[in-house]
Amino acid sequence: MMMRALLPPLRLAPAVFALVSFLLPANADVDAGRCGLPTTLIVVRHADRQGSDDALSPAGVERARDLARTLAQAHVTAIYHSDTERTRLTAEPLAAKLGLDPVVLPGKDIEGLLKSVFENHCGGTVLIVGHSNTVPLIVAAAGGPQLADLAEDAFGDMFVVTVCGDGTTSVRLQYGAPSP
Repeated sequence: MMMRALLPPLRLAPAVFALVSFLLPANADVDAGRCGLPTTLIVVRHADRQGSDDALSPAGVERARDLARTLAQAHVTAIYHSDTERTRLTAEPLAAKLGLDPVVLPGKDIEGLLKSVFENHCGGTVLIVGHSNTVPLIVAAAGGPQLADLAEDAFGDMFVVTVCGDGTTSVRLQYGAPSP
């Protein structure tokens, strides 16, 4: 039976988020030479950018800090981000808080990203920081729902995709201040 759940965005406090991430069941078919253990992907777009620069705005710096506070108790075991400054800056506060060295991969290498996640972090919780056009591709490739590209001014969406050999579930959350 194939079932993909995507709920409307919710705003969660860090403690509630940690609880939700453990309660997500795996109940959908996913093509996978996956690892067989529940693996949770937390997929976000980089925080608010400074115009067209490859940097974060002051609101983006605060959103990156909000992401770190939100995920501090989520048992994140690895962090991945694309090869841009804005994704690095978004991941940096959580990486510093948890003492993790992020893995950097080309933004469009979705297949390589998921292969690395499932080979190296099976059974873990992994933060992936992408872009408005790659977040939907990552979610779908992991077995979540098909999504349109994120709006150019949407920065607070968080997609939690839990993958197991026998299925996938997804939930869409919000973190930080509302996007403009």
